[in-house]
Amino acid sequence: MHGRVKITAMMIMLCLSLMLGACSAPTNTNGSSQTKANHTATSSNSDGQAAVQAQTRTVKTLKGDVEVPANPKRMASDQYMGHLLKLGIIPVGVRSYMLNEAWIDQSGYPKEKLAGIKDLGDFPMDLEELTVLQPDLIIGSIEKNIDSYQKVGTTVFLPYWEGESTAGPLDKFRRISEIFGKQKEAEQWITEYEKKAAEARTKIQGIVKDGETVSIVQVANKSIYVLAAKGGNYGSPTIYQTLKLPPTKKALNMKEGFENISLEVLPEYMGDHIFVYGSEDEGANQILHSELWKGLPAVKKGQVYMYGSFSDKEDEFVMEDPYSLELQLDTIVNLLLTHKK
Repeated sequence: MHGRVKITAMMIMLCLSLMLGACSAPTNTNGSSQTKANHTATSSNSDGQAAVQAQTRTVKTLKGDVEVPANPKRMASDQYMGHLLKLGIIPVGVRSYMLNEAWIDQSGYPKEKLAGIKDLGDFPMDLEELTVLQPDLIIGSIEKNIDSYQKVGTTVFLPYWEGESTAGPLDKFRRISEIFGKQKEAEQWITEYEKKAAEARTKIQGIVKDGETVSIVQVANKSIYVLAAKGGNYGSPTIYQTLKLPPTKKALNMKEGFENISLEVLPEYMGDHIFVYGSEDEGANQILHSELWKGLPAVKKGQVYMYGSFSDKEDEFVMEDPYSLELQLDTIVNLLLTHKK
């Protein structure tokens, strides 16, 4: 009798153990599934955040940081078309002037690639037409227009002029490349350009002798402008920075990109060699045929180089995009070599 009770008790304990094990198993299984689900959800969220981050880029501007698409597909700009095209970016819309820049014909750039670019008028670009284009990124070069552009889409403010000066052309190209993450492409072109510039300096060596200086004058509307060694335009960066021709002290000490001067003080600004931009302008004759002009040492020695045309028909010296810079370099070098002969 005692043995039967003992066996029965053992059987009861065994059954209870099995029942407890069966009850606890589902709980553990559910806990394991939930942990796995949580891990999967966390991984999915991380992947999603990484994907979102990869789709945008933060760009620092004078109006604060701007989050822009990492790879914009529909870009509009009121400036910088030549810079964009050199980076392989074809905008959907630009300011009218961009579509008629002088470098387009001279560089041989395929016009069919420009055929689909919308003409958006002058500053500011036509907001109605801009809205129709649905740009995912807009570049504006004049601060007062930025708020209007921002109502249409994400806008980056990148000024072309800084007061009366412009940023160095190569720095400007670098700034644009940073917006699109194309610094590598920009540096590749800059390396090639600087190599070409070094070859050009060798070709013209000795034309401007040691100790001599160079001036750049723009004549327009009967006015005289002397261009600065830094911050000037109309070929000033090509002559002074790329070809490294020595500026006068006056050109070095200009606070802005140029100075508007009178004919009477012109001799104070002139170096041993003078580049004259816009000699075909209507008001140029009065200046270039004056006795004061004829009496300048550089004029007497035949060390004056006429280039460009400040008129309705623009030339490669108006803009500072890579295509224009390439043409400017060729023009100035050929001009100096012609005089050398």
